[in-house]
Amino acid sequence: MIIGACGYGATGSSVITDLLREYDDVQVFDNLEFWLSYRVDGLEDLEYHLMKQYSKGESCDAAIRRFLRKSRSYMVPFINKPCNGKRFYELSKDFINEIVQIKFKGLYTAEVCSGYVMKDIFAFASKKVFMPKVIEKITKQRAYLWPCAEKYFSVEPENFYEAAQKYTSSILEAMGADMERPICLDQPFSGNSPETSFKFYKDPYAVVVDKDPRDLFLAAKYTKDPNFKFLPVDDVDKFIVYYKNIRKHRVNDLRILNIRFEDLIYRYDESIDQIENFLNIHAHTRKKEIFNPMRSINNTQLIRLHSEEKDNIDKISKALPEYLFDFEKYGDVVFGDKPFDGAARKAFY
Repeated sequence: MIIGACGYGATGSSVITDLLREYDDVQVFDNLEFWLSYRVDGLEDLEYHLMKQYSKGESCDAAIRRFLRKSRSYMVPFINKPCNGKRFYELSKDFINEIVQIKFKGLYTAEVCSGYVMKDIFAFASKKVFMPKVIEKITKQRAYLWPCAEKYFSVEPENFYEAAQKYTSSILEAMGADMERPICLDQPFSGNSPETSFKFYKDPYAVVVDKDPRDLFLAAKYTKDPNFKFLPVDDVDKFIVYYKNIRKHRVNDLRILNIRFEDLIYRYDESIDQIENFLNIHAHTRKKEIFNPMRSINNTQLIRLHSEEKDNIDKISKALPEYLFDFEKYGDVVFGDKPFDGAARKAFY
């Protein structure tokens, strides 16, 4: 079983990895976001251009080369990666070789339309003048000089999904995971549509954590964490559009559990039962040793710290009522510490 601890960005999904570390029957790997499937130029993009909407042969070739280029970037030092960068790239090439139907030397229009003016001028000159009117005229043979290159052709390969599952499993094994036991990963599926990535993994399940938009807005606006710049917080109206639209198309799927960050804190016992039944795990031997709801509660009801944001919070409350958590049901809460950014565990003031 592959368990995805998923969210929408700083919505508290690390609570799930922390919680599952308390179980003897789950392996947790959360030293990086395992976003291989839905990253730009990842498996979902590759699927689109090979299996769904290919444009003759050019789009599949471009998609494969982008996928390999992205995979090669994991060889750069200091980048978080699931395993050794060279090994990761080798496994990525093995996967591509498994799904490619043919390779050939050739040239597509994309090679002379890169957007880099001087490069395109030289490429166009090679294609239209140098190769046909000089090299081929002299040698009497077909020439494949730059910008010609090896082309990858793969349209609806029958083994695509089988090979993709083998690929993700091989990466997990390179990380040291035991494929016979439940494995919890950080963000292997996109929180807004985890089901679109399920086909790339063997026996996938997602626990998607969401957070009250008022707390998310304030956390993003006031945290000192430099990674917290993916949300628009300078204009509350833009934040509302972002928050609402990214949650538009939730689907009902027995392999997806949607849960509130606040429920995990204010309704701890009920939430734990829900997660255990969903994942069929029960060896909770270190209860509250890693995920302590009394610590995480400090990251809720941030409006108590920022009364100056009352107008913005009122606007969020009116625009997004279906996403609000009813804190008033739980009376006065005693906060024992400063709030923290849920991902980096850094206090902010």
